[in-house]
Amino acid sequence: MQKIFVVILFSISAFACTPNNVKISPTIGQQIDSAGMQGSFALMENSSEAFTVFNLSAYKDTGYAPLNTFFALPILIGFDRGQFNADSNTWVSLDSTLYYQQLVQTIGRTTLLQEIDSIHYGKGIVSANMEGFWKDGSLLITADEQLGFIKRLYFKGLPFQKRSQELFKKMILKEQNSNYQLSYLVATDTALGNQSWVLGYIEENLHPYFFVLHTSATDGKDLKNRNVNLLKSILVKEGFFKGVR
Repeated sequence: MQKIFVVILFSISAFACTPNNVKISPTIGQQIDSAGMQGSFALMENSSEAFTVFNLSAYKDTGYAPLNTFFALPILIGFDRGQFNADSNTWVSLDSTLYYQQLVQTIGRTTLLQEIDSIHYGKGIVSANMEGFWKDGSLLITADEQLGFIKRLYFKGLPFQKRSQELFKKMILKEQNSNYQLSYLVATDTALGNQSWVLGYIEENLHPYFFVLHTSATDGKDLKNRNVNLLKSILVKEGFFKGVR
């Protein structure tokens, strides 16, 4: 019988959505639907903590497997402990599941469970499946908790060395020019209803805006690019990429 480990976890969601700081956007829902997907999206402006949200109940209350976004944890642990190379020329995409499975094995179950508990990452009973507990449904995280995690990372507020968090921020930086910087993680899985995550932040005029997109789709083809394109189309509609936010 497979062993399971119970981890008592508390929410890492740092933000309370109230009627005063949330704008519900049907337009974003139409964009998600037009992309052949279902799901939720949230965008938070840091300075005002104002939210633009589609599907608020799913965003706040529904937990999903973190998929390969979970690899942020072993990478941060690896940076702290010298088990992950700080040389950017050696960094491997989060798509490389086998590579990060090996990192998970190197770090070990005990340390991982301690860190999951320490940063209050998600909820659930973490299975003994060291090759995929982050995608087998035993560990669940809400979109709100993902947003809380990425904001804490941005401000280097996670319980890891600040250097480790800064290195990880460099890992997820995707686009940079005089108008904006766009950073994100993407994870997809065709075995779980073609689910996808995109979470990160966009900076304009030194102001960060945090976002999280969670989707499922009937068609599992090219999920990564489709979700990144969907994210960008939402951000364009919200007025980003021009350097005027």
